[in-house]
Order: sequence, then structure tokens, then C-alpha cells
Amino acid sequence: MTKHTSFCQTLGNLQHGCTLQELDQALTEALQASADTGKQSTVTVKLTIKPNGAGTYKIIDDVKTTLPKFEKEATVLFTDRDQQLVREDPRQQRLNLERVSDSGPIDLKAIPTEAAPKIKALN
Repeated sequence: MTKHTSFCQTLGNLQHGCTLQELDQALTEALQASADTGKQSTVTVKLTIKPNGAGTYKIIDDVKTTLPKFEKEATVLFTDRDQQLVREDPRQQRLNLERVSDSGPIDLKAIPTEAAPKIKALN
């Protein structure tokens, strides 16, 4: 009966344990990206195994992640007469807006309750 090779133990031996650390980091980033975006992430481990003669092997590891991204909003730009992109619509009239100086808080007075109109009940 053939004894199975431990995948976890092999991963721990690759790059003196650095591959496992890389996988831990990749998994953490994938989980966070999926939580942030609500979209799917993937973590892929590829092991390339090359016989090196006399019962030895060279194992090359490759860890890849595919992380979701937030969708970007489109930027709306307009073209002017010279076909140059501009942020403001050249066909729209510009308003002459002026900054009003801040003269401090306005003192609002409460309406006295005696001056409030009385409402008669309808029977």
C-alpha cells in the first residue's frame, strides 16, 4: 500500500515556509476584497514538479490571486467647438455666482404663543 504525500507538509517545506506565509496573505487579501465588494475572489496555487534524478525533485510554486475591484463611475465630459474635452457643457449658459460674506449668525425670534392663531374645533 502506498503512503499518501502530505500536501500541507509539502507546502510548509516550500521556500522554507515562505509559500505558506504567501498563501496566508493571499487568502486574507481575497477575503477582504470579497467582503468589501461583495464579489468573488480566487487564490490559485500551482506546483510544478520536475524530476531531478536519484529520487529528488525540484518544486516550483506559484501563488496567484484574482481580486475583485470596485466598479468606477464614468466621467462625463463634453466637447467644445475645437473638439477638445472639457468638464463644463459649452452649450449651457454660465451663471455669475458671487460669494456672500459671512456676517455671523442670524438672530431668529420665536413667535409669541399669544400671537399664534387659535383653531376652533369642528363639532
